[in-house]
Order: sequence, then C-alpha cells, then structure tokens
Amino acid sequence: MSLIWIAVYEFVLARFGRLPEYGILSLEISGELSEDGQEGAFPPWLREPPTDFLSLVSLLRWARDDEKLRGVLVRCGPLDVSWARIQSLRRSLIALRSAGKKVWIHLDSGGLPEYYLASVADRVSVSPAGSLDIVGIASESMFFLDALDKFGVRAEVVQMGSYKSAGESFTRRGMSDANREMMESLIDDLYGQIVVDLAGARSLGAEEIKALIDKGPFLAAEAAENGLVDVVQYFDEAQTCLQEALDDAAVIEEDDYGQRQSRVARRRILRADPHHMAVVHVNGNIKMEDGSGPLARGRGASAASLGKALREIGERDDIEAVVLRVSSPGGSGLASDLIWHELVRVAEKKPLLVSFGDVAASGGYFVALAGRKVFAEPGTVTGSIGVIAGKANLRGLYEKVGVHKDSVSRGAHAAMYSDFIPLGDSERERIRDEAQAFYNDFVGKVANGRNLAFEEAENVARGRVWTGRQAWSRGLVDELGGFEEAFEQAKREIGLAVDAPVTVERFPKSQSFWRTALGRRLGGTSELFDPWGVLSEVPFVSSERVWAWLPLSFKIR
Repeated sequence: MSLIWIAVYEFVLARFGRLPEYGILSLEISGELSEDGQEGAFPPWLREPPTDFLSLVSLLRWARDDEKLRGVLVRCGPLDVSWARIQSLRRSLIALRSAGKKVWIHLDSGGLPEYYLASVADRVSVSPAGSLDIVGIASESMFFLDALDKFGVRAEVVQMGSYKSAGESFTRRGMSDANREMMESLIDDLYGQIVVDLAGARSLGAEEIKALIDKGPFLAAEAAENGLVDVVQYFDEAQTCLQEALDDAAVIEEDDYGQRQSRVARRRILRADPHHMAVVHVNGNIKMEDGSGPLARGRGASAASLGKALREIGERDDIEAVVLRVSSPGGSGLASDLIWHELVRVAEKKPLLVSFGDVAASGGYFVALAGRKVFAEPGTVTGSIGVIAGKANLRGLYEKVGVHKDSVSRGAHAAMYSDFIPLGDSERERIRDEAQAFYNDFVGKVANGRNLAFEEAENVARGRVWTGRQAWSRGLVDELGGFEEAFEQAKREIGLAVDAPVTVERFPKSQSFWRTALGRRLGGTSELFDPWGVLSEVPFVSSERVWAWLPLSFKIR
C-alpha cells in the first residue's frame, strides 16, 4: 500500500471513529513464544496461532517509542520458555519503564519464571485464588541405560571433551563427576543471576530473596505479606486501578495495537530510504534434511533448507545485513559444518550478527562462529564445544523380536556401520580418529572465530556448557544482550541509526501445513511397546557417526 493510500485509509477510519484514542496497552505474555513463528504439524484453523517471540519484542519496542502510550498492563500466564528469552523480555519491560511508561503485571498464578519476569514491574498483582510456586531451580537429566537394556540395545560411544557427556545418557545411570561439576556451576550461576535480579527489583537483600525462595511456595495472601507482590486482586480490578491512576486513560488490546503500529511503521519506511535486512533462524536440532534422521521429531534446522536460504541471501543485493538467531542444542556434525560454511560465504558479502536464544550449544555454537559479533543473554546455555561419535548396536533388540541377520562381507571394516555387529578395536579407533579430527577442527574454528590461541580455545572447550555470562567472561561471546541489541548493531554496521526504519525478511521460509504434514510419518508403533520412541533419543541411530550435540537433555524450572 502506498503512502498516500495509508494516509487516506487512516483519515477515513479516524473520521468515522474507528481509531479511538488510547493510553494503556493491554497484552498477554504466555506459552511457548515461538522463536521462528512456524506453526508446526497442526493446521492453523484447529488452534490459536502461536505467539511469536521476536514480534513480541518488536511490539514492546513500538510501545516504548509511542508518545501516546502512558501505561502497559501485562497478564503473564504460564511460560514454556527458558531463562534467556525471559531475560530479554524483562529487559524490554525495563526499557518501557525507563521511557516513562507505567508497567503493571498481573499473575493469575505462576512459578519462578513467571515471577522473575513480573518482578520488574512497577506493580505486581496476583489473583486471590492464585499462588506463587517460587521454590528455586533444578535440573533433571535423563539416563536411558536400563531402558536400552530392556530392549537389548547397546550404545557404543566415543566422546571428545572431558565434559562432553551426551553419551552418558545412554551408557550410565547417573552423572559422572565431570558432568556433575559442570551442572553445579551452571545452576549456581543461573541461580545467582535470578537472586540478584529479584533482589534489585523488589528492593530486598540477596539473602532475603534466598530465604523467601526456601520458604516457598506461597498462597496469594502470603506472597503479599512477604513483599513478593504488591496487591491481591483480579485482572479486571488491576486494569481499573491502572486506568484510574492514569486519569481514566482508554485501553487498547494487543491485536489492535499491533495493527495500528504496523501501519505507522509502514508509513515511516515509505517516507525513508528503503533498507532491507534478513533474520535467519537456526532453531531446534540441527540435521541434514527436513524431517530426516533420529532427531526429526518436531521442528528443527536442516542444512538443506538453511543452505538454500543462505545462498539466496548471499545473491540478493537488496539484503544489506543479516541477523542470525540461534536457539539450538546442536545435532549432526556434518550438517553443522555445512551450515557454517554457507554462513561464512554470506559473511564475506554483508555484515552477519549473531543473537543467541535459550541455548546455543555444540552445533548451535559451531554455526555462530561465522558471525562478526555474537550476543548472548546471561542465562543462555552456551558452548559445549565437543563431539560424540559411535553407533547403536541393536542385536539384542532384533533377537528379542525374532529378527535374525546374516551377512557376507569383504574388507576389514565392511561391517563397521552394521547395527548388528559390535565394534572391534580397530573400528573403535577409526571412529575415535574421526571424532578427534572433527573436535580439533571445531576448536580450531573457535580459536579463529574468537581470536584465541588454540590452547586457550581448547581450555574453554572440552564439551563444557556455560551460561551466557560465563561464556562472555571467557571470550566465547562478545556482548551480553538479545535480539534487539544484535539488530541495532546490524543497523550500525550498514551506517543506519538504531531507530531507523527497515524492512525485515525471515528465513528459512515457513512451510505450509500440508507440506509439513506430508513430510512426516503420521502414526507409528503401538504406545504399549515403542522401542523406537526411546531409540529416537539416541543420536547415532543413523548413517552419521559424529554429533555436535548438547551434553544433556535437561530442563530448568
């Protein structure tokens, strides 16, 4: 739509009263907050579209710069995100307050993630029947050895890096000493960040916050008595109170506000010199093809799709800069290397800035080494510079279900990749050599990309996982910040002011529902006996042998 038609459109709406004045923005923050905006395997008409994290960040930026807006009322529901995205949203809300807006946040109920976000508000309310389940943070790691034994499966694993413990999930019943040391350090740093931030937000001492966490969970009234929230009331009552505090300002809902601000942004872009940027998502498990391999369940980042997208970006003159958004625990070593190579080719032609989401580990960190500057949140799970290799021996499973194999071969290592014949000593040595070569290349890329000596890079590698803050202090990232900070830096790289309007195109392009559904195997084995459900967690049940994958599958709440 041209500038003149946008102006006419808004004049007509205003003339007939369809663009009323407003002073308060009401929005909800809850759910998964999708990184890439993809809709997954279910048709959009069967459910509400997912909330897009980057669109939410943009909306909060619009609200910050909107002179009409005097207050923001957030209803914070259950959050299915980790600490990095919460920290990013928290910083956006802090910026709103710094811009002179009142920020009130309401919780019907919530745990530590929801309260950590809400604590930054001028006023925190909770519903009378709600509660605050603030009980600290914990990490639980899964170990499949006994389950694999039941199925007659044996994981034959080689790991490069003393902390690279992904293989332990399939070969042990609990953490190794190195693994536990790493997890203790990770949890300690995250817990420390949370305590300090809560103490600052609620004007309490760090020890007071720790004592309150140990005292939780809290009923709504108890949370108010202990100074964790300001008032116990329902959401509509909170809205009424905010309107009264702002001279009966009118309320605009999130969807209406987004549409209006989109028109404002388009008008600004049409008035300015056109500038265009790309955002590239590396989200989920890294694999060779869409819907392929043992890590194919759910969305992921494929070398095929990303390679095609990156080649297009490199060839397009209208795309001036690229922001790479990484939220991935890694996956296939080969796929990670191919994506890295395509990113290097793009970086030779235009600025490439990197923003880490909740996790940028192993292959996720590997691909980021192509970037000019890397931003991570303090709570981003970062690093895991190491690899695992091996294969799954399914002989016991075949025998349990009555399947027999016989073979004829020529060549000393012809049966090396058989899922029926165990590895011999020389074959294990060959796989170790392959893993060592990939590990050395990985560390070499870290040294080159981060301007470190090889020995320095190896010292912070060894498969160890760091928080973003720990990674920053060790030179693995350049700055602590999120997508907004990386995006602003990309503008600087092409000579624009940080508030200059630009158009943004996201890659890879979302697939249609039907293409996504047809690309997956719908259905499967009986839920009563599903060995493949367990085996899908084993990364090397495939033709690939080397994996750059996060040491553990863990969730912190």
